Amino acid sequence: MNWDARLLNETLADTWPKRVQALLTQQQQTWPQLRAATEALAQVEYKDFTIKSSSVRAQFNPSRIVSTGAKVDAASIQARPCFLCAENLPTEERALAFGGDFVVLCNPFPVLPKHLVISARAHTPQAIDAQFGGLLELTRALGAEFFTLYNGPKCGASAPDHLHFQAAAATHLPIWRELEGWPVKGSQVAENVEAVTLPGYRINLLSVVSGEATALQAWFQQALAKLAAVTESREEPLLNLLARFCDGKWQVLLLPRQRHRPACYDAAGEAQLTVSPAAIDLGGILVVPRAEHFTRLRAGILAQVYAEVTLCDERFAHWLRALITDG
Repeated sequence: MNWDARLLNETLADTWPKRVQALLTQQQQTWPQLRAATEALAQVEYKDFTIKSSSVRAQFNPSRIVSTGAKVDAASIQARPCFLCAENLPTEERALAFGGDFVVLCNPFPVLPKHLVISARAHTPQAIDAQFGGLLELTRALGAEFFTLYNGPKCGASAPDHLHFQAAAATHLPIWRELEGWPVKGSQVAENVEAVTLPGYRINLLSVVSGEATALQAWFQQALAKLAAVTESREEPLLNLLARFCDGKWQVLLLPRQRHRPACYDAAGEAQLTVSPAAIDLGGILVVPRAEHFTRLRAGILAQVYAEVTLCDERFAHWLRALITDG
């Protein structure tokens, strides 16, 4: 079944949030897997932790072992069919067209309410360099109710061979609430682009705000190149993105990293913790798919996980100096 056969009528509603709700309703009525997953999400167990005065909600979600445990080495990817290509989706799965190049799908393994996958129609590798403008367009279309995200090919994307974004209801991700009141340190990094850091936060991040897409895109290209230089990356630097569009402006969170998975992921015995942090996890919902690992969680363990996968203080400061001096 190709994309044309899977597309729902685009006149379902006059705005994108309404179209998304119509898609979610239709899919929950006709796709048993999604209906069961949505019901299971309402019953998941949480544990709340405080790390450096910020909130982390650990979520015991067994269905997410599909993503958390995904093998993303080249040989494994080559050996399996791509689960984001139209011909490999479940028979019941339907989509909304977003422009000519993307489709909006319901995530069959949700972490948050209204969890979506926005997939490229073509099978093309996960890379943000030429697609950041598309992420901004998507974020604006979905509106303030949603946030969007990008997981780099070595930063939690379980399909690094197929370009995709995600989106979900913004009110459920702790980082958006914390940004409203956290003390910040900021500066103008380019014309019509403001950036702030969050001193003392549990991870190093850069929050960028702008009402002009062209200016934001141009600045992002420079920031990405400078991050690659600081981290000595020959390919796309390790990076996750979170984004919202509110009151006529984009807010984009750049979450630079230094490794894909923490050491505990491959540890043996009691030291093992199957967590593979991506953008949602960095935003404060840490998914744990194994019950025995969920019971062993402690704040110190989670603090170590975040410290290992995100960019260290020294390199983060180096990146900031490059942006402010040269930007």
